[in-house]
Amino acid sequence: MTAGQGVDHEVHEINSASDLTLDLVSAVADGAEVRLGDAALRRIAERRKQFLQFVDQNSDQRLYGVTTRHHTAAKTVMGEVERAEYAARLPSTPAAFGDPLPERLTRGILLARLADVLNGTACLRADTAVRLIEMLNEDLPPVPGRGHGEPGDIIALSHLFRADFDGTLELGEGMAMINGSPVAAAVLCDVALSGRPRLGASELVLALSAAAVGAPDAHYSEALETVWNDEFQASGVRHLRELLAGRNPEDLRAYQAPVSFRSAPRVLGWLVRAQSWVEECAGTALAASSNNPIFVGPEVAPPSGALLSNGGYHNALAAPAVDVLVRAWADLCQIVSAQLNQLVELPDGLRVLESEPQISLLYMSSAGCAEEARTAATPTFTSIAAGGQTDTGTQDLAAWAKAESVGLALDQNLALLGVVAVHTLARQDKAVPPRLRRLHDQVLRDFPLGAPPVRYKQLLEDVQSTLRSTSSASQGA
Repeated sequence: MTAGQGVDHEVHEINSASDLTLDLVSAVADGAEVRLGDAALRRIAERRKQFLQFVDQNSDQRLYGVTTRHHTAAKTVMGEVERAEYAARLPSTPAAFGDPLPERLTRGILLARLADVLNGTACLRADTAVRLIEMLNEDLPPVPGRGHGEPGDIIALSHLFRADFDGTLELGEGMAMINGSPVAAAVLCDVALSGRPRLGASELVLALSAAAVGAPDAHYSEALETVWNDEFQASGVRHLRELLAGRNPEDLRAYQAPVSFRSAPRVLGWLVRAQSWVEECAGTALAASSNNPIFVGPEVAPPSGALLSNGGYHNALAAPAVDVLVRAWADLCQIVSAQLNQLVELPDGLRVLESEPQISLLYMSSAGCAEEARTAATPTFTSIAAGGQTDTGTQDLAAWAKAESVGLALDQNLALLGVVAVHTLARQDKAVPPRLRRLHDQVLRDFPLGAPPVRYKQLLEDVQSTLRSTSSASQGA
């Protein structure tokens, strides 16, 4: 995607790391243009000057990736000729495999790479920083998605930057471009952004399902917001109550609905909490320095600054936070399947309302989605890599891949439940709550009663699109 292809035609000016926000990542993923402001460029140039002065004063010291090479070659200080050759290119890196990461993610990676530059901890020349950000105006190089076992992001970043920058760099720039954890920050952002419409769709579909089963108002009582003692679970039950307002009392059960309907507000509240936490982690990671080494200036380490070896490349938030949200999606996927089964199998359910089993057979598809989510939602641990000093590795892209899989399974399962709920309401001739009427009618247009099975796949994809757009619109309201 080149600039101008997205919906956001505003040029966003960046002057500090605090300008790197989740909303900016979303805009850039959609093709928005960005540029470095004059204030940022002045600070970058001044920091570069300080860095060069520091290196000149400490050229006989082991400065990782600056006066020494990287990895096992870091023990020896290079001579002037070696240093010039090494400085001009990116350090050598391992290979990766497989299909490329989606460009929305690689655009986020590039944006996140700016944090160290803006914080003054990665001392690129101003011209190099401008070239880096101008990559967003072009089609980005493909970054393979498999085989990332390194600590940090050197494999992904080398695929992203090597073709454009090899042979054009100067002292310290190569290591500053490929070390650190901007991929982890972009992973957090991408998962958080995908979770926003998914959360909205979950609320809408669970409300449709509750309306279809006739769940009593007591399950969504305002009193629960206080006694559960959890602001996020209070949010879950409140949103469902608001969406269900205006139901016909005659359509409600005289007794409690099955467990999955009573559990739904609490599971939804946990999803709200997980989404909020991942967004918080994404914001933290976006603006943080993560390079190894980082340069701190004379204002921190007088008289001329210091180059600090550190573990910034290991973003300890990314995989654990993504795993939490993925687990919440997978858990909700089980609730969705349980509710769908009840709408089919209850005595007044869809299986007795259809003259021939059609939509009522979708419980099998739902079971498949639930199992796919359960299978993929495994914990992501720090890997134990056998490579001398490089004895552990980060698995942020592995966590992201699982998020993609589980998120898709939940999206598909929500579409299935949405169809079953809407068809149940239509066949029972129940009144639809006013706040759900527009979605109900659109789903019924997407997947009408009596649709032939040969069209189910396309119709379900249409429902997925409706849920995504409806939930996004409601969030922006």
